[in-house]
Amino acid sequence: MKISNEVSVELRKIKAALDDMYDRLNVSLYKKNLSAKVSYSKVKPFDSVSENFEYISTIIRELQNSERVGD
Repeated sequence: MKISNEVSVELRKIKAALDDMYDRLNVSLYKKNLSAKVSYSKVKPFDSVSENFEYISTIIRELQNSERVGD
């Protein structure tokens, strides 16, 4: 696949945004469990979106490694 230099720059910006979202979501939070006695369970928000991140990251890496076409 061939991409232009402009597309390559935009892909780097997208990858940086994804990396930032990963850092923000990859934290442990606690969910309150209500019952006779209150308890908390550890929850990582990133776990619910990790497959999406992996897919997007793979596509971006493939595009970044594509042949460049002069603008």
